[in-house]
Amino acid sequence: MVNHRLNKGTTMNTVFRLLAISISVMLFACGCAENKLQINQDGNQPESPVFTLVQKGFIRNWLVLGAFPNPPVDDALPDGSYHLGFYKDYLKSIGGEEEAVLKPNTSVVFTDEDGREQNLKTQAAGAGGDGVINLDEMFEKADNKVAYAFCYINSEKDQTIHFLFGSDDSAKVWINGSLVHKIYAGRALQHGQDSFDSNLNKGLNRILIKVTDQVRDWGFVIEALDEAAYTKIRAEKLQQEQLKEFLNCRIVTKVGNMWDYTFGPGKLPEVDWEKPYLVEKVMGKFPLNLRWFDRELNEVTTATNPGRYAFVAEGTTPKGIHIRRAATLYCRPADWFGWSETPKANLSWLHNRNIDRAAWDEYEEAIASYAGKIVHLSILGQREGALLMSYLHEIESTGKAPPLTDTPIIRDHDYHLALKRKLLGVEDKWPALKMPRKIEGKSATVLHEGNSQEASVKTGTTDKIRTVCQQWYAESDEPFVICVARHGVIIIHEAFGSDGEVTIDTVTPMASLTKLVTGMMFAQFVDQDLIGIDDPVGKFLPDFPVKGNKVITLRHCFTHTTGLYGHAEWGGLHNPWLENTISNYLEYLTPGKVHNYNGMGYNLAGKVMEVISGKSIFRLMRENFFDPLCAKNTLLEEDLGFSCNSTAYDFAVFGQLLLNKGSYGDLEFFSPETFEKLLPKPLSQFYPDVNVDWGIGLTWMRQGHPEAGKNGLPKDKTILSKNIIGHGSATSAILRVDLDNDLVIAQTRRRGGKVYDKYLTKFLMAIEDGLTD
Repeated sequence: MVNHRLNKGTTMNTVFRLLAISISVMLFACGCAENKLQINQDGNQPESPVFTLVQKGFIRNWLVLGAFPNPPVDDALPDGSYHLGFYKDYLKSIGGEEEAVLKPNTSVVFTDEDGREQNLKTQAAGAGGDGVINLDEMFEKADNKVAYAFCYINSEKDQTIHFLFGSDDSAKVWINGSLVHKIYAGRALQHGQDSFDSNLNKGLNRILIKVTDQVRDWGFVIEALDEAAYTKIRAEKLQQEQLKEFLNCRIVTKVGNMWDYTFGPGKLPEVDWEKPYLVEKVMGKFPLNLRWFDRELNEVTTATNPGRYAFVAEGTTPKGIHIRRAATLYCRPADWFGWSETPKANLSWLHNRNIDRAAWDEYEEAIASYAGKIVHLSILGQREGALLMSYLHEIESTGKAPPLTDTPIIRDHDYHLALKRKLLGVEDKWPALKMPRKIEGKSATVLHEGNSQEASVKTGTTDKIRTVCQQWYAESDEPFVICVARHGVIIIHEAFGSDGEVTIDTVTPMASLTKLVTGMMFAQFVDQDLIGIDDPVGKFLPDFPVKGNKVITLRHCFTHTTGLYGHAEWGGLHNPWLENTISNYLEYLTPGKVHNYNGMGYNLAGKVMEVISGKSIFRLMRENFFDPLCAKNTLLEEDLGFSCNSTAYDFAVFGQLLLNKGSYGDLEFFSPETFEKLLPKPLSQFYPDVNVDWGIGLTWMRQGHPEAGKNGLPKDKTILSKNIIGHGSATSAILRVDLDNDLVIAQTRRRGGKVYDKYLTKFLMAIEDGLTD
């Protein structure tokens, strides 16, 4: 510690200077970086927070000014954006975004959307352990808003600094008046989403961040690194990227041709890593133990008969990491030459407006011939081709329609799951998942026809909702289907647009609403005490720890707190040992430390449900969920984070099941007690560093009221109630379940399109205005 001797003549200004020097020395000595109030060289203490850069650190303390309007617009603004707040400079009265300095009690007067004058003042904000500034909490979960955050960065010298940045949603960053970063996107916040550099001057440097919100979560995180720290981070990042590349590396046959997944009878193929040099570089040199199995799960050393075969490859790296991989291969008959085939594939019309439907019908033969070539190439050279040929080899005519559970994907998943349970010795470890229970006594509410009085809505409500939806389609040119029900009574169930191409039975991608469906499937396991929400994954799957800071629980999986990222990574659910692949990445995961929106946690939870039940997750969905609800138009065979295709009606049924707290008709899928466990909760009660609300496949879907804060309405006023659960969707499909109003709102569509936010508000307002209680 620096020792400064004070004498009688030492002034208080000098004391402040020496104190600041001592604090800086201590910070450098401990290698940390924090926001502190520092002393300028002229002896004046800045009023705004100051971040002193040592090596690296989150910038945690800010002055925040907001919330300003961020209304969507129909036509692109001069900067190409479609949100006025992202484009508009709200700080012109204090020098503009390039020159503004925010201090305590800085105020900005502006005119809101209603022509009224508003006066906003700065307020202090601090980040949690994850470095995130949660603007959603600061501004009472407002939507379509803008806020500014300001502080100083204190640099010991002139230098180039590197920043890791994440935001929800769009953002701009200025340093000393220069725009150094801009991102226009609707996205979930992740640390390190973006990186950029900026030159800092010795002393204090102004940093201003503008963050816009569209709907739901809103915030940002920024970390500053000097050159030494950034060099280290880059080296670590390179190792991490190489590991990711390894995790995507397949084991393939060594035949030396394009037929990676087919082979002839007799000797089983030799296999090796697709990129052996990469594997050795990243994981070290280690042998693979290869085992082959036939269609009946018998271990074999030769391929006696044509049909389905699979290998399981295992090995342990020099660092002790256990590797498990598997794949299906097809043994073709000795007299069949796949390359000589010329199949045709008759495709349904693709929903692409640039493809003329009449022309499609006229050119059907040419399309079928070329599509057949694509299918042929897949059969010869892709994993999916081996799955299809194995399936074709096994199916037999029964004279009736095959069950919806018998598809190439489900059959292959069932096969690999049975093989896995055999190898792990867990075939009889858990009791079977029971089907939904029959309710004794009064049945639960189901969707049904009825009158306005039964639905507790005003006469004419259906017409008003219809009118809004007709206007919505006319202005957006995006077709959609809606199903709205109250007390189980269907208020309206109609398709809008596309001249009949879209009907109420049209199956449409539901994107991330799939996560909600996955959560409801999981609820059955929780309800039957087969899985506890906070059970570690390692309790059910090998290669995962059950103690320590790398433990991943099922709650982590469903609340985006595993540390995983992305959707369908590393082969997704089609990777028979996806859980092992994820375990190979554990060193980079920080369970319970960050909220990082992804679909991989859901897939990992799916692998747990599979190994316990002995059914592939797709069979589980069909037999234990969709079929009992007669949801014949719902299909899920790809991924648990995004791949469900369905109709507005089927999803309204799912919504009614939630309203009924787990029951529908004469079936109970899970109890009201289990339903309560699914609801969004503050994750901070489980993970102190995570400051968001999330449930098991469910989030709050509150919609800000257009008159909030006006005419005596509270600032946090919402359309309908605050207790609305559901989930968002990349296609802008909707499922909102209003627990207070006993109301289900479902909508299917292929994309949001223009004026979506405008008409979503009108649509919800038309529903709210029609309620009689």
